[in-house]
Amino acid sequence: MKSSKSGPRANNSMAKPLFQYENWGLTVLPADINMALEEFLLKRVAFSKNKQAALRFYTFAKDSIVLGYAQDTDVIKNLDKDVYLTRRITGGSHVQTGQNTLAYSFVVPRDGNFSHFEEMRAYYASLVAKALKNLGLGPIEVDNKASTINVGSRIIASHAMFWGVKSALLHGIVILTPYDVDKIYRRVALSERDIGGKTYSEYSALKKLPAVSKELPERKKPLILKPDFLRELVSRAITKEVAGERFRGMKVDNNVIKESMELLEKRYRDPIWIKEHQPTFTNSEAEAIPG
Repeated sequence: MKSSKSGPRANNSMAKPLFQYENWGLTVLPADINMALEEFLLKRVAFSKNKQAALRFYTFAKDSIVLGYAQDTDVIKNLDKDVYLTRRITGGSHVQTGQNTLAYSFVVPRDGNFSHFEEMRAYYASLVAKALKNLGLGPIEVDNKASTINVGSRIIASHAMFWGVKSALLHGIVILTPYDVDKIYRRVALSERDIGGKTYSEYSALKKLPAVSKELPERKKPLILKPDFLRELVSRAITKEVAGERFRGMKVDNNVIKESMELLEKRYRDPIWIKEHQPTFTNSEAEAIPG
């Protein structure tokens, strides 16, 4: 049964999970490998005979700037030795990633459970939001127009989508610990906007972003909130909401990375992909690449 565009499932996180999942766990890998694995899972799910979905959590071995699918590179000011630049397959603007963030990824077959990518966006955003709320963060608000999950009006998680012909992907990041905004300022262009006669700067907005480490209730905070602890805490909470017990454990091992090498060479390690998003996806591969 297909849900309506408003999606009863988007507001019913107590329902049985829609899919049986392959749970690929939590890994720390370079940015180009992480991006190649996203496409690898899209292809795996598209040709899965039993229509299983995929669930994966990951972070980045070093600070990384991840450009949106069709975004221009003019946002980049300076790439120092401690940052990596790559491009993803989903739309939207660039994101800053590193050890202070947790990335989540859900890949599903185009089997009719979602008739439009907005249904899929609303469904998974509601589950990630519920996981954060269950950890004690709040007030949690979902903004499906902006593809964000907010604490009050401040963004703590954001996501983007790839609406393929045979499979679809939603991936995003949760801010675990605060950004080093001065470091970001040296690397990318941060703009200022005039709204209602007032000037708002991206620099100030980034400074005010919430993080899980800051928003957790005091009773739930251990003596030392380390990123690896926070990654486990948040990934387990999201897994519980998304998959419940309907998953089979998988592992991103050397064999899986080897299988993704063709994609690495075709796109994610190729300077042309990073500079010009070539080769582009064809109509036979993707119906839409929204932010």
